[in-house]
Amino acid sequence: MATENSQLIIPNAQEPTKPLTMITIHNSIKLTPTNYLSWKTQMEAILIGYDLQKFIDGSHPTPPTTITTNNVVSTNPAYQTWLRQDKLLFGALVGTLSSTLVPLITQSKTSYEAWQILANTYARPSRGHIKQLKDHLKNITKGSQSITDYMQSIKTRADELAALGKPLDQEDLIEKVLEGLDENYQSIIDAVNGRDSTISFDELHEKLINKELSLRNKISPSPLPTSAHATNVRFTPWSVTNRTPRLPGSTSAPTQGIIRNSPTNTRDNRSPARPFLGRCQWCSTQGHVVSRCPLFRQQFP
Repeated sequence: MATENSQLIIPNAQEPTKPLTMITIHNSIKLTPTNYLSWKTQMEAILIGYDLQKFIDGSHPTPPTTITTNNVVSTNPAYQTWLRQDKLLFGALVGTLSSTLVPLITQSKTSYEAWQILANTYARPSRGHIKQLKDHLKNITKGSQSITDYMQSIKTRADELAALGKPLDQEDLIEKVLEGLDENYQSIIDAVNGRDSTISFDELHEKLINKELSLRNKISPSPLPTSAHATNVRFTPWSVTNRTPRLPGSTSAPTQGIIRNSPTNTRDNRSPARPFLGRCQWCSTQGHVVSRCPLFRQQFP
């Protein structure tokens, strides 16, 4: 998800040359029990960008609260600067947690303590957690997902295992992707298995996307031309509509009837001749040719 941040520089009366930085992280990834790696990646990038990562990695410990100058004890300005900046950072961290996780760090006194609690809770390589991730990864198949969603789900679980100290070998990762594909991608599976060297995850992703687009184009219905549709219409001698146009000078309306090749419509129980099933090229009426068309004769006597 895209992250939009705002930064506010706050004057520092204790150390005017060291203003404070307040960051507000909008539309951020909220930490949940299942997305620690994504959240951690986001937060580390932001804090490095603001030069605040030293507050969470332990490289900028708490300064002494007081200093002694000429035997006079006074508040340490560096401690005041550090404390205020750390509290601003702590508030930003709280804003990136889902509401159910905030109680985990309410007793933390520093950003470093809060960061360690979250890491120990969600990044600890417990046997049960690792087994759960492996089982989930094993059961992932493409199904009705898009190729991108399918591969992203595999990559997410693989990254989580790597964060827990159990990274997948590149060949195992590729094999997992191929195992979850259906027969529509058999050509890609065969091509990858026939390679002498292991294909990269990104290259395989590209090939599968191209195959997915090719499959979509094949199943997209193409409109049937009107002329082709008319040619494919079949008529049966058992039910033929015979339309007769109005003749010149006739007062009777055009007739329309059904001619059925059945003994009930014949005289003396004799089978009638098979009706002409062609269609007039002039008036499009079935049952006669253009040389016998009344309309044609009327216009061209």
